[in-house]
Amino acid sequence: MNPPCARCGKIVYPTEKVNCLDKNWHKGCFHCDVCKMTLNMKNYKGYDKKPYCSAHYPKTSFTIVADTPENLRLKQQSELQSQPGGS
Repeated sequence: MNPPCARCGKIVYPTEKVNCLDKNWHKGCFHCDVCKMTLNMKNYKGYDKKPYCSAHYPKTSFTIVADTPENLRLKQQSELQSQPGGS
C-alpha cells in the first residue's frame, strides 16, 4: 500500500516519492511552507516536521540566558570586578 502525501493527502507512488522529515511527499509537494519554492534533499531545512528554504527557516531567538552555575559565577565575578575599591 502506498502512503499518503504529507502536503496534499493523495497517494504517493514510489516514482514520485520524497521520504523526508519522517513523512512521504510528492516531489512537487515538497516545498517551502512559506514561499512554496520547490525543495529537494540537498536544499531543504526541516523545522517542526515541515520543510523550509534557507531564507524562511524559522530562527530560534533566545530572549533570556539561563542562570546556569557557570553564568552565575561569571556574573558574580564581573560584579566584583566592577565595584570600586574601597579605601
